[in-house]
Amino acid sequence: MAAILVVSSERYSGKSSLIAGLGLELRERGLEVGYMKPVGAYPIKVEGTRIDEDAFFISEALGLDEKPGDVCPFFLTWETLGRYMRKKPGNPQAKVKSAYERLRKGKDIMLVEGAQNFVHGRILGLSSFEVADLLGAGVLLLDTFNEELSVDRLLSGRDYFAKDFLGAVLNWVPKRRLEFTRGLMARFMEAQSVSLFGSIPADRVLRSITVGDLATGLNGQIICAADRADQLIESMMVGAMGQEQALRLFRQRANKVVITGGDRSDIQLAALETPTKALVLTGGHRPSPLVLGQAEEMGVPIILVDQDTATTVELVEAAIGHQKVHNPAKIVKIRELIREGLDLDFMLEQLKKLSSK
Repeated sequence: MAAILVVSSERYSGKSSLIAGLGLELRERGLEVGYMKPVGAYPIKVEGTRIDEDAFFISEALGLDEKPGDVCPFFLTWETLGRYMRKKPGNPQAKVKSAYERLRKGKDIMLVEGAQNFVHGRILGLSSFEVADLLGAGVLLLDTFNEELSVDRLLSGRDYFAKDFLGAVLNWVPKRRLEFTRGLMARFMEAQSVSLFGSIPADRVLRSITVGDLATGLNGQIICAADRADQLIESMMVGAMGQEQALRLFRQRANKVVITGGDRSDIQLAALETPTKALVLTGGHRPSPLVLGQAEEMGVPIILVDQDTATTVELVEAAIGHQKVHNPAKIVKIRELIREGLDLDFMLEQLKKLSSK
């Protein structure tokens, strides 16, 4: 039985997306796949039991039926951080190891999700470095591609994890840089004893957010077409111009959310004439009955927020691209990108070599 610990140097790198897609692809090859996330950050309650949000979704996606307390034994939040500083729980490593042994039974391969970065979890003795050593897992570094930093981050990951380092995958690679990452960079990394298993291109679907998640993030209220809250939003446009100009601009982009003042009925109607997934109306102003009725009829949710337009734009910009894989359409897309961009045979070959050492 082998184990892969997926880590990253920063948040929102796509670890959960990669694990979900990787797990399903490995299962299709006939392997029994298990999953664990020793340190969670976003606890939710499922049937009265706390579990990390990502851990719950991945377990569901992989069809696993394990105890939440085994899948994600610990959480690091602002609340628990203070608690752990006052009193550290007894032997977290032993608890994680025991849970891992239960989860690995009958599995050919375990996928373990690292915390937010290399050091997150250190207060519990459960940073990525410590978890890799504890579980005997090969470390797969997922790096959000950065033109100036990715080479250095991969080399640093190799040195940091040393004997446990399996290799790396690059994520969110702009199309104009794919030839570079799959050619010169891959060859250079190989010469530096870094196995680069592939590159995943930047993709609008994976960077999208559902209408419902956006409403939650904005602390807003969906006042119509709430049954379409699972629709994916890929981009944002701001309506702060005249109606004719707005109509011309809105036609240039599909799958968008339009943000405008709640008192701008002209902009709202222009947005509804184009491929729009949702309207965000700022300032706490409810739309006119005409706009509300048309949006309901067309199935375009309207999200009402109290913030001004400038603040709302900042919040939406922060949300789009930092969203999780909790959507079937995203699972389909990441599997497609993994098949096209990663060499899984090479990865499994290197994992076998690492596990035999």
